[in-house]
Amino acid sequence: MTSSQYSDLGRFRELLSRPHVPLDLGALTLSSHCQDRTFNFDEELTKLDDLAEQVSTRTLEGVVECLFGELGFAGDELDYFAPRNSYIDQVIEYKRGIPISLGVLVIEIARRCSIQVLGVGMPGHFLLREYEDPNNFVNPFEGKMISRYEAQELFVRLHPSAEFKEDYLDQVPNQSILSRMLNNLRMIHLKSRSTKDLIPTLELALCFENPSIAEARQLASALEAVGRTDEAARQMDELAARSNQRGADEIRALATRLWSRLN
Repeated sequence: MTSSQYSDLGRFRELLSRPHVPLDLGALTLSSHCQDRTFNFDEELTKLDDLAEQVSTRTLEGVVECLFGELGFAGDELDYFAPRNSYIDQVIEYKRGIPISLGVLVIEIARRCSIQVLGVGMPGHFLLREYEDPNNFVNPFEGKMISRYEAQELFVRLHPSAEFKEDYLDQVPNQSILSRMLNNLRMIHLKSRSTKDLIPTLELALCFENPSIAEARQLASALEAVGRTDEAARQMDELAARSNQRGADEIRALATRLWSRLN
């Protein structure tokens, strides 16, 4: 693991520890670490500032019209599961994404226009909701405003046999948005059996409080599979040190098994 990757993980953990997690920096750090790229974060943030300056009507509707109408951002219908659709820098460059990455873009452009927009973690399709009007939603994949009723209809179309619950349209915190982005990537890499790409995704996922034992095992297995058993052992030791007692014991035992294989 390079020093820049270590700094990405340290930065991501520090961002997650803040009372209000900055979504723009969180999404950019995710992009940097998962792509193993060295970012100039100031330059990347300036790109978001520049997009916000192009919004002439400072309302949520104005932001949506600017991004999806005037500037041509859209959902990627041709290659929906491409990892690039989860990387905010790539979404900005190519103007294509999936609901959650396009949603992050809208939230951050709106924030720069002094408009508060909330992320809505509806199962199967990330949405946005206007802070001032709880019945005013955005479907970021289609780039259009929708009503609460239309949001419910969308859920029913996606899950015809499931019961809709009102709390599906509640706000989710920025930590949950970043976690969902990582889970999307994790599923993509598991499906494609891309162990190399799975590793940085799991490393970030394990930065959250009370890390998952299952994801720790998954990371250790992935690192072993590419011949990085010593690194797997070190990461498990570090992970155990910041886990709760039950989790720490299991992860420490995993680290011990990994170290024994190196002797």
